[in-house]
Amino acid sequence: MTLPLFGDSAFFLDLYSRYRRDPSSVPADWRFELETMEMGQPGDTPGSVPSSAQKSALFAEHLVSAYRQFGHLEARLDPLNLSSRAASAEIAGALERMGQARLRFTLGGEEVELDCTEAAARLGALYCESAAIEATHVTDAQSRAWLFERFEREMLARADEAMLARTLEAVLLADEFERFVGTKFPTKKRFGMEGAEATAVIIKEVMRSAASEGCQEVVIGGMHRGRLATLATVLNKSLPTLVAEIKGRDVTGGDPSFSGDVPYHNGLATTIETGAGALDVRLLPHPSHLIVVAPVAVGAARARQMARAPEGRSYAVLPLLMHTDAAFSGQGLISELFQLGGLEGYNVGGTVHLVVNNQIGFTTTPQEGRSSQYPTDIGKAFGVPIFHVNGDDPIAAAAVARTAVAWRNRTGRDVIIDLVCYRRNGHNELDEPRFTQPGMWAAIDAHPSLRTTYSAKIRKLSPAAQAVAEGRLQTFQQLLNHAFETYDSYRSNEGASETDIFKPDHAVRPLTMKATTGVDAERLLELTRTICTVPDGIDPNPKVRNFLKARLDSIEGDTGFNMATGEALAFATLLSEGTSVRLSGQDSVRGTFTQRHLMIHDRPSGRSAMSIATTARDAARFEAVNSPLSEYGVLSFEYGMSLADPNRLVVWEAQFGDFLNGAQVVVDQFIVTAEVKWRIASSLVVALPHGLEGQGPDHSSARIERILQSSAGQNIIVANPSTPANLFHLLRRQQRSESRKPLFLIAPKSLLRLRNCTSRLADISAGTKFEPILVREPKGACRKVVLCSGKIYYALSGALDQHKHIDDVALVRVEQLYPFPKAGMLHVLSRFAGATLVWCQEEPRNQGAWSFVRDVLVEELAFQAPSFVGRPPMAAAAGGSIDRHEIEQAGIVKVALEIETTQLLAAG
Repeated sequence: MTLPLFGDSAFFLDLYSRYRRDPSSVPADWRFELETMEMGQPGDTPGSVPSSAQKSALFAEHLVSAYRQFGHLEARLDPLNLSSRAASAEIAGALERMGQARLRFTLGGEEVELDCTEAAARLGALYCESAAIEATHVTDAQSRAWLFERFEREMLARADEAMLARTLEAVLLADEFERFVGTKFPTKKRFGMEGAEATAVIIKEVMRSAASEGCQEVVIGGMHRGRLATLATVLNKSLPTLVAEIKGRDVTGGDPSFSGDVPYHNGLATTIETGAGALDVRLLPHPSHLIVVAPVAVGAARARQMARAPEGRSYAVLPLLMHTDAAFSGQGLISELFQLGGLEGYNVGGTVHLVVNNQIGFTTTPQEGRSSQYPTDIGKAFGVPIFHVNGDDPIAAAAVARTAVAWRNRTGRDVIIDLVCYRRNGHNELDEPRFTQPGMWAAIDAHPSLRTTYSAKIRKLSPAAQAVAEGRLQTFQQLLNHAFETYDSYRSNEGASETDIFKPDHAVRPLTMKATTGVDAERLLELTRTICTVPDGIDPNPKVRNFLKARLDSIEGDTGFNMATGEALAFATLLSEGTSVRLSGQDSVRGTFTQRHLMIHDRPSGRSAMSIATTARDAARFEAVNSPLSEYGVLSFEYGMSLADPNRLVVWEAQFGDFLNGAQVVVDQFIVTAEVKWRIASSLVVALPHGLEGQGPDHSSARIERILQSSAGQNIIVANPSTPANLFHLLRRQQRSESRKPLFLIAPKSLLRLRNCTSRLADISAGTKFEPILVREPKGACRKVVLCSGKIYYALSGALDQHKHIDDVALVRVEQLYPFPKAGMLHVLSRFAGATLVWCQEEPRNQGAWSFVRDVLVEELAFQAPSFVGRPPMAAAAGGSIDRHEIEQAGIVKVALEIETTQLLAAG
């Protein structure tokens, strides 16, 4: 059949074919055209011409769909009226087709019958005023229909006196706080909320709605903009403490290991009475590169969900993220975060994203900063509904907040609120925005404050509500004045419980290496049998079955177990002691180097099982997650989990150590500095496969030198274990030590397969522990000590075995690089007094641990500088030729042991 007007166009024939199979599969406007035009076509059943009621229903569906899909284009979203409202051709066309028909359709769950003018007015008021919605990209039809109905219901609901009072109170208090601080401290940066006071309204309404639906806790990742006002007026931070911080009082108490941070970076732990129930709130501290806090907060929320509701009720803890428009659209981390949100290993049951849309980024306009219409358009790629709301309409903002929380709790999916507002001041209060945006700030200067306009509105709507809000404002003013009068008496320990985000269960404590990590040999045998058992009904690949058998034989026969077995036993022993373990990373479940096989797959059915998970006791959980191809987002997420759950070993493994480069922001801004800045502790393990093997510069180096450069004040642990036993003890020590420090584990690659790299049961049995220094003693009097770290030891040791006449060289392995084992090194080297010292490494001279170890030996231990043997300085981490690598590696060993010399190497 050929439809009129369309002819034989392949596009339209395909469209019509899809329509005949499923009318809902084509857009509403095309469905309208096709339903209208096919009436009376040959082959149709008699009486197919639609009745007036059918036509009315079709018109109504088309009109409502047009407003739902395109209403945001005509919405009055910009409080400054700088952006023009574009007329929607689709809405105009739908109205034109209606003619004078009366329509029956449902709004907010109630059926209405309206003529054209009335319908346009009602739908326009819902979808084209100060709030709008984009949700036609939500693929699930049922959820989409529910969302539109809920949005309509919230927008149609009459604001009662209590809601008017609390929204006005939020605006008044935020404005008063900014006015007060601006007056008292005019030279201080505060990144004020002026122009975006509805932020406070939305945060309060989100928390109130969450509490009313059974939420117990909110984890917030925030931003600079409005941070201080949020702390003071929404989260009720101690005002004397906050004023003292703004003034610049030293909050560290003179502690050299505590630098503190600017007040608009600091976090808060508190309990809020929302009016619908109490909520525990954890506002995470954030750095200036503030978008990184988003996945950290979501990871923390997942850990808190597991702690609150082990059975998986994600609504118990709500993640709330606050962004600015420029960061949300400009940072690729947002895409990574949305990608994680739909994956089982990272799901938190939906996150509420609040984008404070300043309509500018520092001095960069939207036209310069993004190529999409809205800063929130990235959400469409992931099916995330988006609400836009005018920042000058707190009532609409509150309605949107309620709808957003309801969506999240119903669907378990993310939602975005785009609060379109402006900045009353520049990027900060000391910046002059009129240099670069004179037109925008002329409009801002002429625009009345929200406090003025909204107070006038509430005065007309409800004098009683205004009186309640004004009364609370007076009380707040008194508290502010008192705080200013008394901040000088502030002491650094005041308010400590508020800023200790995860205390007392995850306190910052001095680093201690004392921990019981050895395990009874019989227990180790029992656990090995468990983790090597193939579950009933699983027929694995024969190579996997042989792998498990070889692992079991190495323990039962005590013939020497390998690195992967040492790691597996560390996990299993912790699980059997009631400690949860989480491992994530690209291909980490099998292992990048085919070394783990934690998941056993059935060949016929594809079913899978993890025998190691059955070792867990006392509600402990084992998670092994193959992460997406992401380093920045995933590592940030795992770090957040480690912050919020001190009783879980969290391990993130890079596919190769070099790939840490892709997550360097979270390393610099959080992992190595969070303790000194914010007093938050983590036992996260960052596992970085490392070793130069001629496989090119991008699959070789964990960049040990960069990590060591970031070590100070016992902030992290950097270890390069070269035995399975030491790897076992390191992983267990992370959870058995009293202190919590991130561990940068320089993880093995070729040592996973090296036959000589094995340990015995006696090395990990009861009474044993991690050994930071390992020594191969010389057979005779010691003439030379070769210091090294990592796999180069096996090449050196193998050469000594081959050249038995060299009996006066000691090999000293440094297994822990930071904190450097100074006492142990003094003890070892004192035994070899007078011997020549050499540092030998496979990395180039400007990389690896050389510079760090040299400085410790010379400046802190007062030894003469050792000679260096290794590759000459290089820009890249390694070469790409296996032949050349092997020649160089052999040369390094020969020079270090004085077997012969070579000009290819940097020696001395």
